[in-house]
Amino acid sequence: MVEKEIRLPASNDPFGIFNIELTNRCPMNCVMCPRTNNMTRKQGDMNFELFKRIIDELVDENEDYINHQPVWLHHFGESLLHREFDTFIRYAVQKKIITGLSLNPLMLTEPVSKALLESKPDILYISLDGHDNESFEKIRGVKNAYQRSLDNLNGFLKLKQELQSDCRTVLSMIDFELNRQSIDQTRSYWESQPGVDEFLMKSFSTWDGNATDINQLEAKSEEDKPVQSDRVECNFPWERMTVLWDGEVVPCCNDYNNKLSLGNVNDRSLSEIWNGPQMKQLREEFISNHVVNPLCRHCEKLRLPRDQWDW
Repeated sequence: MVEKEIRLPASNDPFGIFNIELTNRCPMNCVMCPRTNNMTRKQGDMNFELFKRIIDELVDENEDYINHQPVWLHHFGESLLHREFDTFIRYAVQKKIITGLSLNPLMLTEPVSKALLESKPDILYISLDGHDNESFEKIRGVKNAYQRSLDNLNGFLKLKQELQSDCRTVLSMIDFELNRQSIDQTRSYWESQPGVDEFLMKSFSTWDGNATDINQLEAKSEEDKPVQSDRVECNFPWERMTVLWDGEVVPCCNDYNNKLSLGNVNDRSLSEIWNGPQMKQLREEFISNHVVNPLCRHCEKLRLPRDQWDW
């Protein structure tokens, strides 16, 4: 008999960090991203001293986490827009963090590609949706950018081989109606390209489930919808947090607008925030199976068994 996991409002385990937002600025206007039409919080870039404090405390508090889980240096923005992105990556790598990043190849000019590869991240997710300028614009909202993105990506892959970089590179495309033709036309090409370690057909996400424009893009039949549990299955509040560029801490990577602030690293340590009143209240909601907070109440993963999660 498998014992049921007992969850308490206070966690005896140390915190983990799922992702750190270097910036929430972005050149894209993607139709499937809540940042485009729904994010209203102030835009800015993280200060390096703040980043160091976050990384240092994570290293000090949770050695097991940093040995087994990646820390993603992105959230709702294009991290390569940050002028010091490579300095941030180098510091995390120096601290033995498994360091990952998701990016748009439109940013991969030769100088940026060189700085990125020389900072030695462990894994990169490179998102290239569409198969020509027209299809790219429908999804990513930027005109005449597919060919530039393609050229930049090919240049990056060539440089990766020249530098003999062992950075794991995943080429991802989002699996939804606007992208199906593009996936069919380009998947085999990307799967065979030197320097691409994996092709990922990424599941479509409605994020926190509160963005109507994004919900309408999800074309799921009743048969395709996963079976939900009758109780909250999400365990994120007992495992990890997300840190925004200004030090605000939120429960997970679906919080694009700081809807559920747990505290700010400029005011309290991450360990204090981990078992602070806001986090305890969130855990109480999950334990009681009565979720009312504005971030989690409509999340499609809230009651989805973890073995069915795609991230």
